[in-house]
Amino acid sequence: MQYAVELGGEPFNLEYTLESGQVFRWENKGEWWYGPVDGGVLKVKQDRDLLYCESSSDGLDASYVRRLFRLDEDLKGIIGTFMKGKVMTNAVQRFYGLRLIRQERWECLASFVLATNSNIPSIRRMVANTCEKFGEPLLYEGLRYRRFPSAEKIAEAPLESLAECGLGYRAPFLKRVAEAIHEGRLELSELALLDYPEAKELLLKKLLGSKLLLGVGPKVADCFLLFSCDKDEAFPIDVWVARALAHYYPRLFGETTAKRLASKSTRSLSGSLYDSISSKARSHFGKYAGYAQQYLFMLARINGLA
Repeated sequence: MQYAVELGGEPFNLEYTLESGQVFRWENKGEWWYGPVDGGVLKVKQDRDLLYCESSSDGLDASYVRRLFRLDEDLKGIIGTFMKGKVMTNAVQRFYGLRLIRQERWECLASFVLATNSNIPSIRRMVANTCEKFGEPLLYEGLRYRRFPSAEKIAEAPLESLAECGLGYRAPFLKRVAEAIHEGRLELSELALLDYPEAKELLLKKLLGSKLLLGVGPKVADCFLLFSCDKDEAFPIDVWVARALAHYYPRLFGETTAKRLASKSTRSLSGSLYDSISSKARSHFGKYAGYAQQYLFMLARINGLA
């Protein structure tokens, strides 16, 4: 199916959006971006105010694309709530048009479990290996893609088979989360109906309370809530964002904390430190702190702050 999506003057940059560390299975091939999404393959390219799209199924239509890239949201208005000061003004101007992607919930949660203490190339490799081993094949334009494996498939997979995907210590975490979903102990859709604090508390209670995500915790929860549940105040903090906050906003946290965040030896944050920093960032950036985080993340990457 072929179609075009008009942006109607709304700011959107496809490349910045897809390369901002939100998703890990999209590939750039010349002018086009290819993404295995929701059981099919979506092909997109941008020409100024138009998105040209082709897809493998009727369900991946124009309304799907608008929902996926959140194109009906007033990005200018959203940016206006946090574009204060030179740092964020610079970030927004540099990456203008970057939007949050609304992802399928299970794939989003699983991907960010695998993203723990890793970098984007490694995450992409782990996700690709997992899909190759457990995902159903898709043929599109003569090439083979893979559906993201279901929670049931991962739950029933031997731990040794998951380990063969190069997941390391993440393999048992992924399996336990999949088991919780498959067995009905964790219902992802109900989290989207709650306010952010309640959704995060419930998710962490169900996961950490049963030690499913021991050692993973709040950053995974924040990524999941931001990228698949529209909890735009969620503020995920990885090493890039932590060092960006320390570098650009040291007064928010005090000298001791800022030095700790800026240190090259700091590779992860304790739960209490994470919660404190995230809370201060949300207070500073406001109800769209998650958008601000994404622009800050991109600025930190190009400035080599990690």
